[in-house]
Parts: sequence; structure tokens; C-alpha cells
Amino acid sequence: MVIDSIKARRTVRDFTEDLVSNSALELMIEAATWAPNHRTTEPWRFIVLEKDGDMRKKVGQIVHDWTYENVKNPNSARRETSAKDAQQEILDAPAFIYVYSVEGRDDEMTRENYSATSCAVQNLMLAAQSLGIGVGWSTGKPCLAPIDTTIGAEPDWDIVGALYIGYPSDSEENKSERKRTPANEITIWS
Repeated sequence: MVIDSIKARRTVRDFTEDLVSNSALELMIEAATWAPNHRTTEPWRFIVLEKDGDMRKKVGQIVHDWTYENVKNPNSARRETSAKDAQQEILDAPAFIYVYSVEGRDDEMTRENYSATSCAVQNLMLAAQSLGIGVGWSTGKPCLAPIDTTIGAEPDWDIVGALYIGYPSDSEENKSERKRTPANEITIWS
């Protein structure tokens, strides 16, 4: 059942070294495009950065430099460690995708487009789950660094996230039990 996949899905950032095939990535992106989208705007855009490719290396360096300049720590050694870790995580991920939402003709449509693209990411993550592939959705350093036009995004697109994708390792973090507040505690029936 779908509910079982939803409950089993985890945010994964610790992967094996096994590569994710392009056909698996295409299947995940295909699933993403079936997300609900008001007015059938299909507002999502996906930018895949190839493993060991020049663009991935370039983005890794941009994220490194941004992290070093913007991390909230006066200790330069810790700033450099944080910057190198952010860069290395991008370089090491078996697959890495940026997801953007296109701007709408007005604020309402732009919000709807962003929401639809977020639904698309969830579809992608559930498709990955069904293939035994993990996804870590980040809105942090790789999205805050100035990478947009470098990777081919249009200046008016909104970044929705960076997706680290791969086969989950056997780490304890990947196996940890997750809990949610029971639905009846967060639902108002009137």
C-alpha cells in the first residue's frame, strides 16, 4: 500500500558507493511529473549534475566557497572543515539533482507552482523508495550558494531543493525509527 511506502521513506544522506542508473533517475523524475498541479502548469524543472562531471565539481566549489564565507563560526579551521564537508557531500553523492519551480503569472500562481513542485519532489522520493533508493532533500547550503545561472536555471525560477540520491548504507542513521504525532492530535473536526 502507498501508506506503507510513505511511512517507510526516510531522508537519506549516507549512501553506498553504488551509482544510480540514468534509467532509475528518469523513472523517478517521471513519477515527479505526475504530481498534482493547478491549471496543469507543470512548473517543475530538474537539473541533474552527473557524478564526477565538471558541473558537479564546479558547484561543489561554489558551495564550498559560499559555506566558508557564510558559516556562523569565527574559527577559520572549523569554517574550512564545514566548507569541505559541504563540498565533499555533493561530490560523493551517487546522484545529485537540483529542483526548481517556474514563476507564475502572479503571486498566487507562483505559490501554487512552488507547492506543486514540492509535491513532485515527494513523488520522486516515493518512487525512489520503491526502487530501494534513498533521497536527502536539502534546502540548505547547496541551495543558498549562488549556483542558479551557473547550472542553467533561469533567474526567475525558485529553487525548491537539492536532492542527494543513492542506495542507503547500513548506517544507524538510515535505520533509525521515526515517529509522528498521531493524526487525531493535530486534526480539528468541526
